[in-house]
Amino acid sequence: MASTSATAQTYNDTNVLGDVLETGVTRNTGAFFAAVSANGVKIIRNQEFPMSATYALDAGAQGAISEETSLTAGTADFYAKSQEYNVIQISKKEIAVSHLREAASQQIDTSNINVGGMAPTASEFDRVAANAMQQLRADWEFGMIQGTYVARSAVGTTVAMGGLLDATVGITTNTVAGGSAALSKEIIDELLVKMADHGAPFSNPVFVVKAKYAKAISEIYGYQQQSTTIGGVAVDTVLTDFGKFGVIWTNTAKANTILVADLAYMQPVVLPNQGQQILMREYQDGGSAKKGFIEGFVSVDFGAESYHGSITAVA
Repeated sequence: MASTSATAQTYNDTNVLGDVLETGVTRNTGAFFAAVSANGVKIIRNQEFPMSATYALDAGAQGAISEETSLTAGTADFYAKSQEYNVIQISKKEIAVSHLREAASQQIDTSNINVGGMAPTASEFDRVAANAMQQLRADWEFGMIQGTYVARSAVGTTVAMGGLLDATVGITTNTVAGGSAALSKEIIDELLVKMADHGAPFSNPVFVVKAKYAKAISEIYGYQQQSTTIGGVAVDTVLTDFGKFGVIWTNTAKANTILVADLAYMQPVVLPNQGQQILMREYQDGGSAKKGFIEGFVSVDFGAESYHGSITAVA
């Protein structure tokens, strides 16, 4: 069941018996966010921030001059830099639990059944707040991958971070069209060669994919040793001519797309909110409900877009 846009009450948020378990598409997310967070959180002080300043040298050439030419001053070369930006977005989750719902910890359904201490007695507000924090993390991970960049322009503009696959600030240099064909080693090699030709450093690259493509990668690169007790393959590292690539699968990955992200150049970004990286506040407005919100000014820094790559339109 998805979220309900309402105050949690005894009639729409009944208590339960047994373990409370998360289900749904967001259940299998967070691995990419955790991997990016391993580099630490980047703290900034502005809504718009620089990710990198890139420059490119000329292709290698002979570079020879004559002795006579060397006696006079030549023409100077200058390598211009290009600034790459991203923006902070406001992510906010509201929480509201009626005072009656918070108090009625032993009411299982709307018929006023009292189960006499069998139901959990933990605060429902705390549970809803924890769920909201999980949702904010999942949304953040989605933004890192698929976020659509919206620049600052006016106070009413919903400013939004650009993710790795965004057409404005994300990957444009290293992308290969899959042509609706099945994922293959040949098309992966095409992308990796293109990335190498454009100077990608391959420092800590990973494939970021949905579950079906993690399975496809295992089928492409896996080798099952003969055994009478163990069967199958589970490839989590791919060895290539350009280094080792990890495999991260998450439900926030884009459908029909293979993303290659270099984790060495990525960080979650936070603009502190009243001294807190992620702000949580409880408040009272005169109504009979416990209310609060979780708010973060969040984004992602992925350095130079040409350090990453993607395959689009994969079957």
